[in-house]
Amino acid sequence: MHPDGLPTQEVVAVAEIRSLEELQTPDTAALVFTPLGLGGAMPAERSAEFLQRLVADCELASDVAEGTRREFDRLQRLFAYGLLDYDVFTIVDDRALLVMEQALRERFVLWCAGAVTFEDANGLESPATEDVRSYDDVLAAVRKVGRRSRRRPRQQPSPQWQLKVGSTLIEFNGMLAGLRTWARAAGLLRGQRTRGIEHAMSKLRNAVAHPTGYHRTTPVETARTLHDLAELINQLWGRPTPGGRLYPAPVERDIVVMAWNDEGSVHMAQADALRDNTDADGYLYLLIRSASRPGSRYEDAHWAAFDARFETTQFPAEYLWGPGSRSNALAWLDAEQPKGDTVDYVDRVFMLREHDGQLYPPMHPEVAAGLTEEERHGTWHTVRADFPQHAFTHVRGLNGSPNAHARTGDCRNCPAHHLGSGSHEQALRAAEDAIGVVTPRRPPAVRIPDSFFWPHRF
Repeated sequence: MHPDGLPTQEVVAVAEIRSLEELQTPDTAALVFTPLGLGGAMPAERSAEFLQRLVADCELASDVAEGTRREFDRLQRLFAYGLLDYDVFTIVDDRALLVMEQALRERFVLWCAGAVTFEDANGLESPATEDVRSYDDVLAAVRKVGRRSRRRPRQQPSPQWQLKVGSTLIEFNGMLAGLRTWARAAGLLRGQRTRGIEHAMSKLRNAVAHPTGYHRTTPVETARTLHDLAELINQLWGRPTPGGRLYPAPVERDIVVMAWNDEGSVHMAQADALRDNTDADGYLYLLIRSASRPGSRYEDAHWAAFDARFETTQFPAEYLWGPGSRSNALAWLDAEQPKGDTVDYVDRVFMLREHDGQLYPPMHPEVAAGLTEEERHGTWHTVRADFPQHAFTHVRGLNGSPNAHARTGDCRNCPAHHLGSGSHEQALRAAEDAIGVVTPRRPPAVRIPDSFFWPHRF
């Protein structure tokens, strides 16, 4: 009844009821996505196959927790139904971001092995160990140690409870950010570049959990989210992804020949190319072990800047022989018959020398340890990064705006982790703290002539 006593008419919204035939009709918005990009609408049958193939290779490791596996399988199956309703892609994308936290929770419970230990960073109270069987128990344990802090008299300092992860202590409140910190401390998530991506995924997850507006996601974006989620889940269970975007498995390296002349022409080929009787005048030949061989999926913008002493190529490259003539290179290759190998390129540790106002390219700690006394002069920095240019950019940024780059720990503004700075001895000690005993080695001073990317060496 209206306040004035007049009768009111109740308005009832009635949802549109569609027939089965209409529900089975493809959504035209989905049909425009084709293997060649946006274009004319594909036939529905081909579109159905195309959409399924987009996520068909998202496979989880066999030992992934059952709850996480079933949630992921459901999302992978539902993805193809976006053909019938375009909004399904958004629903799958949003849900995938929530499954990320579920995977972290289930992996945390397995890691706990039945108990979690909190220690007081201020040393006011003895450690507290709580039995846990589920993640609800973990959250209860977090609340319990929090109550212990509040029971202390106000005039006394409060304990600072932190989760014990191996030999380290971390802030942990049981929420997503704490889970990410734990996974990093436990060594389950890896790679410096992916730290920023994980942070971005967490922000997107929070936007999904606390929405403020309407949004739509394309099938391409949703497929990428499912692939990223699969990589994250597999990495949590100790399975890096071959060729992965976020958590790649070690890459294969083959024997590669490099040749150059005084005119600045530089070439790279498989080592067997030495058998071609095409010896060119004025060329020098060098044999290395490299992932960036011709035809490789691992493109390296700095492949022509190889240096046996400095880390100047994007992916790790190892000096083998040279420089010399083609015939001598072939003779060494036949005599030694070197083999390829695999190498992990994420979370590498580099040492960088800063001397007389000049910052030099990164070095492997073993090579830095083999330098002469004179070559050790200056300030040295030890940095963990996935690629040499990331380490170089971070150290160069230390001399810029104050606090722009972290001088200890994770850097917020670049994909690098600062391990230490100081004398050569101090920097080398920081490297050994990170990777263990460093055995000095001194490769020959062999390099491709000066490059635009790394013009300064010593």
